[in-house]
Amino acid sequence: MIASGRLARALPRFFRLGAVSLLALALGASAAGAQGASPGGSTPEDVVARDSLIAAQETLLNFFRCQFGLDVEAVPGGCADGYPTRGFSPPGEFEGIPSAEDIAVRDRLVAVQEALLNTYRCRYGVDIHAVAGGCQQFAPAERTARPAADLLTAAEAVAEGGLPRGLVTPSGVTVAVAGRDGDGYRVVTPCGNNATVSKGRPLRNVRVVIDPGHGGASDSGPYGPNGLVEKNLNLTLSRAVLGELASRGITASTTRTGDYDTLLSVRAGFADALGAEALVSLHHNAPTFATGSVPGTEVFVQSASRQVARADSARLGGLLYAEITEALSRFKGVRWSRLSDAGVLRVLVPDGRDAYGMIRRPNLPATLVEYGYLSNPSEAALFATDEYIAVAAKATANAIEAYLNTDRSGAEVRSPPRVFTPQRAPSRCTEVELE
Repeated sequence: MIASGRLARALPRFFRLGAVSLLALALGASAAGAQGASPGGSTPEDVVARDSLIAAQETLLNFFRCQFGLDVEAVPGGCADGYPTRGFSPPGEFEGIPSAEDIAVRDRLVAVQEALLNTYRCRYGVDIHAVAGGCQQFAPAERTARPAADLLTAAEAVAEGGLPRGLVTPSGVTVAVAGRDGDGYRVVTPCGNNATVSKGRPLRNVRVVIDPGHGGASDSGPYGPNGLVEKNLNLTLSRAVLGELASRGITASTTRTGDYDTLLSVRAGFADALGAEALVSLHHNAPTFATGSVPGTEVFVQSASRQVARADSARLGGLLYAEITEALSRFKGVRWSRLSDAGVLRVLVPDGRDAYGMIRRPNLPATLVEYGYLSNPSEAALFATDEYIAVAAKATANAIEAYLNTDRSGAEVRSPPRVFTPQRAPSRCTEVELE
């Protein structure tokens, strides 16, 4: 299996260059190749340029297929741990003088591959700035069932590398694994019950868990004046963050893959069960306060005691705040809602415990990000754009990467902490189909 780090070092280049720009580079390099030209003017270098582009597109397509579990049967050699087993696709070999049809068939394939790449980009909110004209639909993708070839029974998973800590079920739901049940898995459902599933995609070596806040019929979060719903916005952004992390070789999973109920205790327990190094919960705030030119982003971190923040959570939160506010500040003409103490914060209930469940419950370092105010018309209009999703996802991934791979610190935690008792999260929970 190709090392994930090697693949990740090369893939970002493909994420940032669409087919048109890659083809322009390739054709520019071959423009001087006048020898061996066909009567129509095409040279062997023209074919080589196109074949190199086709191989680059195929590499990125296979990466998307493995990361998102779509059409994995089209990946030569299959997928391993979310990556194409055979790594990069080699360019084809060509000899002789190319005909007009040799060139035309390659140009058609380039166009078809780019169209499929753009479908993946738009559906999962990944690298959407590379989509010419942007994405026509701004809607989160629904959970997608994993192809059967990508699923393992518990016995097969044990034989392959031991019982995994987590699992993506056949219907695409992420769950913690509690043990074996014959050849199947005993898992913890999103509503905190025990269930058995026959197969699944094992989750191993997950470094980061992304939590798209809210979800399900009973917990939508606030609505924007443009009809944008927080639970859907959080889910769309989470997919873009996962895509950014994957492109950097950082293994990540999510607490919620679709619009269904998930208890806070289960979300936190899932992240702890995976043994992840960080948990980031994504949210968009309400109600609207006084507006101005500075983003009102708030990042909530864990407490070590009533007096001080937990150091690892505070560093993660400081990096997130610095990266996100710098990125959002580049958007022109937005009137941001902001509280006077916005920043990296702790919020305590009167007895001194962390107030928010996604901060208080996890054992691993955790943060909760309120990117901005969905209730504010100016911000809601921005949040409904592909550009916002791409910028916010990249900033979030930048912070997570810095937290995992450097000793850099970000913004300081503000003092004193806020003290109040937040509204309890909805306790109603309807189970979702696991297979």
